[in-house]
Amino acid sequence: MQTNTYCRLCDGACGLVVDLDDNRVSGVRGDPSDPVSEGYSCEVADASVQAVSHPNRVTRPLKREGGELVPCSWDEAISEIGAKLREIRGQSGPASLGLYLGDAVQRSSHSLARALTVGVGLGTPNILSTQCREAAPRIRAAELALGHPVNLLTDLGRAHYVILLSGGQRESSWGQQYPGMAHEQWIQHSRKTKGTKVVVADPKKTELAESVDQHLPIRPGTEAFFLLGMASAILKGGWVDRQYLRDYASGLDELEGMLAPWDVERCADICGLKAAMLSGVALKFSRAAMAVIHPGPGTFQGGNGLVAAWAWMVIHTLTANTLRPGGLYDHRGLIDLHMLWSSLSTDGAPRTRVGDHPLVLLQAPHTALPDEVLTPGEGQLRALLCVEGNPAWDLPESPRAREALRQLELLVCLTRTLDQTTEFADYVLPTTHPWEQRDLHFLDATALPAHFTQLAPALVPVQGEARSPDEILRGLFAEVRPGLRGSVWGRHLAMIGRAAASADLEQWAQRLSEWLGGLDWDTLSEAPHRIHEGDTNRANWRVSHDDNRIDLSPDPMGRLLSDLRAPSPDERFGLWLRTSARVDRAPDAHHRDAVDPGVSAHPDVGIADGAQVKVETAYGSVQATLHHDSRLRPDTIDVPAGYVVDANALLAGARSDAGTGAPEADGLPCQLTAL
Repeated sequence: MQTNTYCRLCDGACGLVVDLDDNRVSGVRGDPSDPVSEGYSCEVADASVQAVSHPNRVTRPLKREGGELVPCSWDEAISEIGAKLREIRGQSGPASLGLYLGDAVQRSSHSLARALTVGVGLGTPNILSTQCREAAPRIRAAELALGHPVNLLTDLGRAHYVILLSGGQRESSWGQQYPGMAHEQWIQHSRKTKGTKVVVADPKKTELAESVDQHLPIRPGTEAFFLLGMASAILKGGWVDRQYLRDYASGLDELEGMLAPWDVERCADICGLKAAMLSGVALKFSRAAMAVIHPGPGTFQGGNGLVAAWAWMVIHTLTANTLRPGGLYDHRGLIDLHMLWSSLSTDGAPRTRVGDHPLVLLQAPHTALPDEVLTPGEGQLRALLCVEGNPAWDLPESPRAREALRQLELLVCLTRTLDQTTEFADYVLPTTHPWEQRDLHFLDATALPAHFTQLAPALVPVQGEARSPDEILRGLFAEVRPGLRGSVWGRHLAMIGRAAASADLEQWAQRLSEWLGGLDWDTLSEAPHRIHEGDTNRANWRVSHDDNRIDLSPDPMGRLLSDLRAPSPDERFGLWLRTSARVDRAPDAHHRDAVDPGVSAHPDVGIADGAQVKVETAYGSVQATLHHDSRLRPDTIDVPAGYVVDANALLAGARSDAGTGAPEADGLPCQLTAL
């Protein structure tokens, strides 16, 4: 038997044809009819066949007794966890409870919606999310410019000039909200049919970078300065669309003052480029009929993530490519959530108790976890529901994260496998594999160039006693039965959160879509469970400022730029670190090749290929096998995260982005030593 579905194991969300044999997945391959992935599938989907029934999966609830995790019943676990959550909330208030949302939650509409509504319903600001690594800087920058939080997309298929900030899309993905792997095909088609020029800015000359028109080997972690330099060059050269700015933007004079310290010569030097090269790219970008800069995974991850995202917005606005076809555009999605997002102002949202980080679309940076637990005082975090995340491994400050997990009075892990975090868990609640759960491509329903909606039915029976995160969170919330007193969200939003946290989300989605119009649920219920609505509308003009103009110089950016510091070499460390480049899409060890890729460096480092080396920063060190890669900048050390080598050990103590809390990932001075 065959059925169609889409993959939720990485951000690609590729369309798949799945072979089912005796209630199990026997084969997975790409679906040629999928309008986005066009038949592509990767090794992660292949590995999922074994991962569903992997012997190391957790398939029944566990609770800690005498220092060991032992089996228990669902009724026992839910009742005991609910009672403890009620007790802690009653003693210390809603802020003493928290949720930690891992990457997998962002890929499931049901899980994300349930987790956010449970957090709001509990009344806590501690909805800690890995969103800050990718989406939050973009959403916050768009909010400052447009007046409401939104994740603007890049119109890759129509642009005449494309800059890719990262050339590793073939190895990882095109990023959040960019399903499928067909974007390169559309770009290459544009190159052939209309002469589109494509530039890749990346410390490594990847296969993709070799196949396009120009490669800019920027230093790791300098994307913010690359974009600031482009913006300065465009302003200084007068390469702006003056009519567009006059009619649709404000703050141009203030912008010139803000960018004055960051001229193209200074920024090019920071990036390790020639100023003429950076100016030339800026000129060609501004002269193109339609141009776009596509941020790859990791582009805005770092201490200057919000500055980079804001400069990205500025460049597109100066050249009349914001909210325009061929540039950045706002998408409607399955259900137009514009009214909802517009009501969730970041400036009006709660902030973290320590660090004063804002919550972007209800979510706080996951990097706040150690401080919220280890800093005594009112609102100290005492209990945590960890939903398909692994903070003991995810966070840059791993030792502090583990100490925080150890000090929690209650740690509940919703997960498929035991990991570094479950070592500290009081309860481990088994979650379903994506092939075992029903989900709707709801929040992430638009992909270039097709506007489509998909339903993913459960393909196989659930292993053991596993339950979906949606079901588990709904059951726990029902046990807590929180009141409205003490909620940080205000009475109206808290009441909505309570109602939604207890509701059937798919019924809500059906009612909302019927109210807003246009979705045939009967069609979704039948194979191939897809509604394809053709091209997306790339011309939605949505600006929420009172003057209906894009703000080029919002106050928060002036403060961030005044504090901005260029990366400076260290006498002890002559190389630059990169950790953000992923080498696969696997969500966990069960879906990946277990071979550790080690660390990579240019052959000019003077250490033999295959040697055992130590990589060291001011914050820590790791040991690994060295592999030569002549495509890397000679001054770059690449330490891919997620394998045996704990790249976070090199980042512990490094700063986070002041605007969004995104953790430092690239650009730290480092050194390489043979062992």
